[in-house]
Amino acid sequence: MSVKLENILDELLLLVSESEQYHRPVAGEIHQTFAGIFADVRQMLAEIRRRTMAASKRYVVAVVGLTNVGKSTLLNALFGQELAPRRNGPCTAAPIEFIYGNEYLVSVHYFASIQKPRWQCPDIESVHKRLKALADNSGAERSKTIQRVVVHAPLPLLKNGLVIADTPGFGAAQLEGAEGSHEESLKTYLTASVSQVFWIVLGEQGILKGEKDFHDKFFGQLCDDVIVTGCDDWEQRDKERFRQRFSQAFDNRLPMFHFASGKLGGKARETGSAEELEQAGIPAIEERIKLLADTSGRMNCT
Repeated sequence: MSVKLENILDELLLLVSESEQYHRPVAGEIHQTFAGIFADVRQMLAEIRRRTMAASKRYVVAVVGLTNVGKSTLLNALFGQELAPRRNGPCTAAPIEFIYGNEYLVSVHYFASIQKPRWQCPDIESVHKRLKALADNSGAERSKTIQRVVVHAPLPLLKNGLVIADTPGFGAAQLEGAEGSHEESLKTYLTASVSQVFWIVLGEQGILKGEKDFHDKFFGQLCDDVIVTGCDDWEQRDKERFRQRFSQAFDNRLPMFHFASGKLGGKARETGSAEELEQAGIPAIEERIKLLADTSGRMNCT
């Protein structure tokens, strides 16, 4: 029943968007009136959709951000193992979902096929080889047929059933016939599968206009958390300054700002230092993830 309701809400959101585009040429006070009505309706439908998905068994938290902002590095620090592949090498344009499993296993979901090939992997290196094999050198034609890749792994953080998705970065050009393939894959995934978004931004450059525009258009209503990376040497006053500056860019939904270093978190995992892990901001994000694993926790976050 919930799946059907989500589909209906998606269609209504699309209808509102198309209606808004149709009335956009109207000028003056009439345009402002229409714009306000459409914004209110869109927000109401998005909120209903969020609550519907929060009650569903499959809850997907997607890690989203520009290319090269440290998404995979952060995920590996959270997982405690180098499982998420670096996406600046040959890699499928499809999102990679991580779920709990007793052993390493990779499966593929295609857009136009009911078959879901599966490969058991003896170790993490084998997982990386399989993921690399699923992408051609350009990440173009072959990867466009893949809806998502699923990696099963013994990850204690996900033992409660939550799904964490590493998504292709947006805002970067792909070459050799793959133009826009990563970004289009991300847009489709955000619309069809994602329950909530952790937005990764780079502290040293702030939140760019194009970056914020993409947020507003494609996942703003799904985003309660902004994770700032690239702030390894920041003091508390630097973090507060960033929070105050960019909080003004959010109107109705003010997200929580987290400051984390996947690089320092990974080193802390290696040394076993709880203090350094805390300084890297990893435990706070872990607590958020654990909260979202429970239905009541999700409801409190919507």
